[in-house]
Amino acid sequence: MAEFLTALPSLFIETKESGSVSVTIKRYDYQGVKHQREKKRLERARNDGEEGAIHLLVDSLSLGDKEYATLVRAATPKKKLSTLVAPADLDAFLARYHGLLLANVDTIKKNERLRKKKYAAKRLAARKARGAREKKAKLKKQSPAAAAAAVAPDA
Repeated sequence: MAEFLTALPSLFIETKESGSVSVTIKRYDYQGVKHQREKKRLERARNDGEEGAIHLLVDSLSLGDKEYATLVRAATPKKKLSTLVAPADLDAFLARYHGLLLANVDTIKKNERLRKKKYAAKRLAARKARGAREKKAKLKKQSPAAAAAAVAPDA
């Protein structure tokens, strides 16, 4: 966990000029590990060998059937990082992760689509206002009777 949090800022720095960092946080699924664990238990029963590293890791991270470890991954096109966080350590991890994000928030680009939408809305409002001014000026140039007829709806 500590190695992950110390290596993550370097990913942000590497992608500051161009590129992106993809971070995923999800519950660690034990289903595949449980199946592998059953196979290993049968082998261990035959061989009387030591427990596997995955078996020890899963047992140490799991506090019960309803509490799961959290898998955190960060990736750039060139580098990949991952870590498993125990349920008891999750709050402390997320607090440190939040601090890292705030420290590196200057590298996040603003959404270009949002800027384009705002600019398009301004242009549309200016066009409507210009059209209304032109229509008003046109009506002023016409004779008063023609202007009244153009404005008044047909009855």
